[in-house]
Formats: sequence, structure tokens, C-alpha cells
Amino acid sequence: MKKDLPAALAACLLLLAGVLVNLPTDRPDPGPVRSASTPASPWASADRDLVDGSTGAPERIEIESLGIDAPVEPVGTTPENAQEVPAALDETGWWRDGSVPGEDGNAVIVGHTASSDDGVFDRLVDIGSGDEILVTGEDGTAAFTVTRTDVVPVPDFATVAPDVYRSDGASGLVLMTCGDWNGEEFETTVIVFAERA
Repeated sequence: MKKDLPAALAACLLLLAGVLVNLPTDRPDPGPVRSASTPASPWASADRDLVDGSTGAPERIEIESLGIDAPVEPVGTTPENAQEVPAALDETGWWRDGSVPGEDGNAVIVGHTASSDDGVFDRLVDIGSGDEILVTGEDGTAAFTVTRTDVVPVPDFATVAPDVYRSDGASGLVLMTCGDWNGEEFETTVIVFAERA
């Protein structure tokens, strides 16, 4: 059952949507995107047939170390040139205007953190280097290995945005959520970088 985004989380939504301004404007057309429909499946990549190339539009993300198994919905770019975010707490959002998992550059997937422990990425800050992330799309599953986690103050996000939204080079994956709630607003962005396993 989909958990709708309560009004109290507007701060997180605005954080992710508001600080991700000045996204690259020379984005490739991602083509048609299907909605998430892939059923949940076993964890480890050893039990999967992994694709060598692109997963196609991602439909599911799994992080065994955190107990995350969630749908991925495509999100776009607002008229203000900021990244959209998922409308539900238990869904993640893949930035469809950027890279597809398994292709050159970083595929970017965002999810919410909630004080009620209902956010899909509530535990993202606890992920460790070497942890595995599986992304399944219409063309198959790809495995990524976490290389680092950065916790960046909101005012400093622009300094790391080029690395997050990298559109060339090796295939990578970036996960993001809000961090450090001070009772009124989120003060940081948690950014997880992973490389193709």
C-alpha cells in the first residue's frame, strides 16, 4: 500500500527539489518510461542473471544491508530546472532526464526520510562502503557497490552537483535523501555514491 507524503514532509521535498537547481540542460531524451511493476525478488546478485549493459528504465531498487526493497518511479525536471521527487514515502524516484543505470554517467535515485520512520531512505545514512545495491529495470538487473557516503550541508550542494549528475565516464549510481532534521528543516543531503560491481 502506497504511503502518501504528509504535509509535514514538505521541507524534505523542497530540500531535494529546491537545492538541485541548475541541473545539466544538455540531457539526452530517455525515451519512453514504464511505471514500476517488477515484483520483489531474492536479494544477492549471486542469485541473479545480471546484465552487462543498461537495465533500461529502473523499476525496483534493493539494498539488502538496509532491508530496502522498493519501487522506482521515473521523476523529471521542474520548470525551475530542479529535480522532481517521489510523491510517496515508500517509493524512490529515478531522475529520467539523466543517465540510465548501467549506461555512462551516474543514474540518480532519490527517496524520502521521515521522522515517523516511514521514509524509504530513512536508514540510507547507515549504508557502508562495499554494500551492494541492486537495480532492476525492464532490461534486467545491475549490481552496484557503494564506494562512499557524503553528508553535505544544504548550502554547499551546488559544489557537489557536477559529481552527482555526471553524465559521462564509468557507469555509476547515486542515491540521495534528506538528513539532519533540526525540528524545523533538514540541514543536509545524504549522498551515496556507488560503482558498477
